[in-house]
Amino acid sequence: MKGYGSFCPVAKAAEILTERWTPLVIRELLLGSRHFNQLRRGIPQMSPTLLSKRLQTLEEAGLISRQSDGNGHWEYHPTQAAREARPIIDALGYWGHRWARSQLTPNELHAGRLMWNMRRSFDLKRIPCDFVLYIEIADARPKRWWFVVKEEDADLCWDDPGFEVDISVYASLRTLVQIFIGEMPLLRARELGKIEIDGPQHLVNSMRTWFPHSKYANETPALTDQL
Repeated sequence: MKGYGSFCPVAKAAEILTERWTPLVIRELLLGSRHFNQLRRGIPQMSPTLLSKRLQTLEEAGLISRQSDGNGHWEYHPTQAAREARPIIDALGYWGHRWARSQLTPNELHAGRLMWNMRRSFDLKRIPCDFVLYIEIADARPKRWWFVVKEEDADLCWDDPGFEVDISVYASLRTLVQIFIGEMPLLRARELGKIEIDGPQHLVNSMRTWFPHSKYANETPALTDQL
């Protein structure tokens, strides 16, 4: 990591926070990823070697506390310094959603990353307990995904968990990404024939309240011009 050679606090913060991939690693930690493989799922295009290097750098900078999980593996916990960076990461997300929108080129579409982000974006207060959502993505590999939603968590499964499915969704990867990032409302996509939804009508009708979407698709928080 090369410094800016300046005492300016912005420069000192940028030396740590703006190195390539680092904001995404911090984002994953703040969203609850604790193990190396969880971080890899959230940032699948980042090589394991580079991820290890960034974790070491963040630990040296005081943003990560590495702890044993008691089973021979390491857990990575954000320190107070990392937690206080949350508004910075969120501001980047809201700014990017408003001013640097993706054109959704093929290299930006990744089913695993989308499903992992959807897993932690359910509104668990609005979705029924013990609920199973099946999603089939025609143009992705793997194409079949299951979410098993409990009262406090949503598990993502690559193999059929063996439970009765409550809602089945069929769509292209692009359509699902557009819904997730807020470019296309779920029910509008259904009206256009871009997504097929099977299930009891009352559950289908409630999907607008709990179906996963990026928090950055919400209204951008008011920003102050005072520094």
